[in-house]
Amino acid sequence: MVETKAHRELKALSVDWLRLRGCDAIAPEVKLPLSNYRVDVAGYRSLRRMLDSPGETFAVECKQSRADFLRDAGLEEASKSERCDLRERLRTLRALLVVHLPQCRRHQSLFSEYDTFDFCDWRHESWYRLTRRLQVLENRLEHGVKFSKIARYGCANYCYIAVNDGVVALDSEIPMGWGLLRRKGGVLEVIKEALRLDSINAVRLKLLERIARSKSG
Repeated sequence: MVETKAHRELKALSVDWLRLRGCDAIAPEVKLPLSNYRVDVAGYRSLRRMLDSPGETFAVECKQSRADFLRDAGLEEASKSERCDLRERLRTLRALLVVHLPQCRRHQSLFSEYDTFDFCDWRHESWYRLTRRLQVLENRLEHGVKFSKIARYGCANYCYIAVNDGVVALDSEIPMGWGLLRRKGGVLEVIKEALRLDSINAVRLKLLERIARSKSG
């Protein structure tokens, strides 16, 4: 996908914002440890005292449009719970349809209890609606819960979403643990501070290493 001017501008503003937050090392397009996700901008803020532990890490995701934001803002636990409920409802419905629509048996096994059934041609409204919703949830859990997973994995100490005005409609839409930065003119203003997430030392050092590698590359 070709990067838009609006997205590039948000990334540049995020770099400036991280610098103001005291980050010593900053780089765009960095793959986060513990995940397959690449974050738009990553930062590392070293400690001002000599301690055994590494400094603090930042991850900033830039979302120029509401559609772009919603693609990654799915709630992982809620989606898993709904998926479990849908699977149970489909099992119950299937048991009923097997009795009432024996003609849908595919005859791939000698024994009916082990055979499969295909209800698609019958356009059963409930079956179609539930299976379609299940497909949506499976896709969301595979691709659309980026924010939830990054926070749960502890990929960085502080996670922020940088947006243009109008992208996030309600505070309740901000993913758990994440902070929100909104563009105002040529700067980003903090709408909500991020919670400090637990990120183990090895993960913080790995992110610093990747930032350094990205900058040198």
